[in-house]
Amino acid sequence: MTFIPIYIIVIPIVTSILIYIFKNKHINYLALVSQLVITALAILYFYVHRVDGTFLPQTFVVGLWDDRIGISLRNDYLSMSFVFLSIFSWWMVLLYTFNKEKTDHDFLFFLTFLQGVFLGLLQTNDLFNMFVFMELTTIIVTILIAFNKAGTSFRAGLYYLLVNTSGVLAFLIGIIFLYNTFGTINIQHITNGMGDVSDTMVIRFTYVLMLAGISVKAAFFPVFTWLPRAHGAAKSGISALLSGLIVKGGLYLFIRINEMFALADYHYADFFFVIGALTGIVGIVFAITQTDIKQMLAYSTVSQIGLIIIGLSSSDVNVYLGGQLHIFNHALFKILLFMGAGMIIHVFHTKRVTELRGVFRAMPLVSIAMIIGMLSITGAPLLNGFISKSAIMYGFESTDLRYWILFLINIGTATLFVKMSQIFFGKKSLSFRFQNYIQDAALIIIAFVIILFGNFYIPIGQGFFGADFSNIQFTLWKLVEYLIIIGVAFGIFYFLIRPDYKGVKLIRNYTVSFESANYLFVMYIVTMVIYFVILY
Repeated sequence: MTFIPIYIIVIPIVTSILIYIFKNKHINYLALVSQLVITALAILYFYVHRVDGTFLPQTFVVGLWDDRIGISLRNDYLSMSFVFLSIFSWWMVLLYTFNKEKTDHDFLFFLTFLQGVFLGLLQTNDLFNMFVFMELTTIIVTILIAFNKAGTSFRAGLYYLLVNTSGVLAFLIGIIFLYNTFGTINIQHITNGMGDVSDTMVIRFTYVLMLAGISVKAAFFPVFTWLPRAHGAAKSGISALLSGLIVKGGLYLFIRINEMFALADYHYADFFFVIGALTGIVGIVFAITQTDIKQMLAYSTVSQIGLIIIGLSSSDVNVYLGGQLHIFNHALFKILLFMGAGMIIHVFHTKRVTELRGVFRAMPLVSIAMIIGMLSITGAPLLNGFISKSAIMYGFESTDLRYWILFLINIGTATLFVKMSQIFFGKKSLSFRFQNYIQDAALIIIAFVIILFGNFYIPIGQGFFGADFSNIQFTLWKLVEYLIIIGVAFGIFYFLIRPDYKGVKLIRNYTVSFESANYLFVMYIVTMVIYFVILY
């Protein structure tokens, strides 16, 4: 039982190596067996360490070394919730991409290896291994983005690698400063000693470096420019994994590092609320101007990250928990939407929403699942997106500017999916009915979970997050408000977006070069230094 956290990391990695060595279609089934084993182990580990309905934090030090210098793993409610999300997400991506006759062995090797690395990132309790797992994740994701070996995917992969490496290096320099100050890289020891540090200038600068690096990984404004490139160029299954989970790894680190620095109170809430608002607004503005369905979903991810940051930067417990919950909810419906989009692109041979018509008649099951995902991301009652969005939005008074910023982002999100919903209507342009039972099953499972979370959120929140969401209730007024948002969104789409004015085209065609991305990263660090080091 003690070694289960290690097994969860090692089993996918060993499985991936076997797949790579033997390159046999029967060996590929080991990926599914591996998933089954780590699923069972994670469930067993979680429930064995629950006492009176509460999961007790568990720490494991490899090799029985002193935990100040040894490799240690630590699990609590947050890490275990992310572990379960990761396992579920990989199940869905494996079902979506797995084909015993056609699956590329190298692709399956990298995909399975990445899972072990990512599960290590979630459980590590020392900063250097956190850096190692971050770097490994960056390298493997780069390979998966560029796996098609086409010019666009290769350039997107290289762009992702270079930009994210800059962020990881900033994070590493921050670790060096912390080690010099505390003499350890163990997160718990640093957390406990944070309030005793007299030279807060160094600690504040360290905070800036580490959060700047994490901001790149999590695609905060203005260092999000790698995300739409990567999501648009990668295979749809990888786009789903990137948007649904890998970016969420950055948000997980954002939570962890802020917990580590919490005793010092660096007034991060106001700064990151502004960053969240800008991320949400800029992301959705770019999203609604796109015509490429994958780019629309990619920029939508940026916008939803902004919404999550707003929640996570709040001092209100309910709003903060709403931000955490939205990480999981967004993962579910964005994986579903990217997978559905990939299936549509495969059948219709185009990514342009202006050319896609009659999808519902050609692909009814896919369409139903995607509509559930689209309703959820726009906050429709009785679906999971409604729960987390309500927890964030209604934590603010209607007289508060933050409430109206969230309202504006919600209208933009609704506008985006009103635009995307065009693809379901019109005459069927295909002479056959598409059917891929395994891929359909993956989408239907996710859609079912979305509905389940939207209706049984109280016991699920208590069981997996240790959080109480009983204050969120469906009311007639919230349904009316949602319908008003959809009505406003339809008007914005019909009168401003649909005519495709020159301004819309300018936004759609705007790109950021690698050089400009580096300038933005440096400016972001300078801004953080001014705010966290000089002003405070």
